[in-house]
Amino acid sequence: MKKQWGTIAAIILIVIVAFFAVINVESVPVNFGFTVVAWPLIMIILGSLLIGALATVLMSIGTTYKNKKDLKQGKKDLENAEKRKEEAIAQTRAEYDEKLTQKDLVISEQTDKINSLEKELISRMTQSTVNSTNQQNPPV
Repeated sequence: MKKQWGTIAAIILIVIVAFFAVINVESVPVNFGFTVVAWPLIMIILGSLLIGALATVLMSIGTTYKNKKDLKQGKKDLENAEKRKEEAIAQTRAEYDEKLTQKDLVISEQTDKINSLEKELISRMTQSTVNSTNQQNPPV
């Protein structure tokens, strides 16, 4: 839609310039400081329009170049931020995995200790049961 409005504005501007060019055909003197020339007013109007359009294009090229440079820098900054984020995630994941491994070792040691204590308890209970039955039933 913006291009359509730009095209419409350009057509209106061309019509206005053409109208002024047609009604202003007499020659007028133009002083350049070092010489004076007499040109038709239509040439002066078209020349001024051309110089204005050229100045506008040159300014927009500078702005476009600056915007592209800023965009490129922004993309580079974004990539660097993504790399830093990935590195931080990897570091955090490594730390988490290390802590998890340590916790697994502690759990494994605790499980082994529990199992050994259970075996000891079972052996003590069976010994006390055997001793109590031996005491209740003396050998014949």
